[in-house]
Amino acid sequence: MNHDIPLKFYDIVDEYSTETQQPVSESERDPLAHYFQLLIARLNNNEEIDEDAQKEMADVAGIQDRRIDDVANFLNQWGNE
Repeated sequence: MNHDIPLKFYDIVDEYSTETQQPVSESERDPLAHYFQLLIARLNNNEEIDEDAQKEMADVAGIQDRRIDDVANFLNQWGNE
């Protein structure tokens, strides 16, 4: 676990892992937690998150491109609940 990433983002990864069709490996947990941290920071700052921004954050966090749309769908559904 990366101690620079608050535990709440790992909780989101845990929730995401129960909802996604694509299993989350142990090695993906830190990058996904970092990606959620980056995304939610932008959302909290009311910043626009377009496809380029998603790709850039995915590259910074180290997640695979195949996760980008899946995470976006998860957050949209999560935000509507």
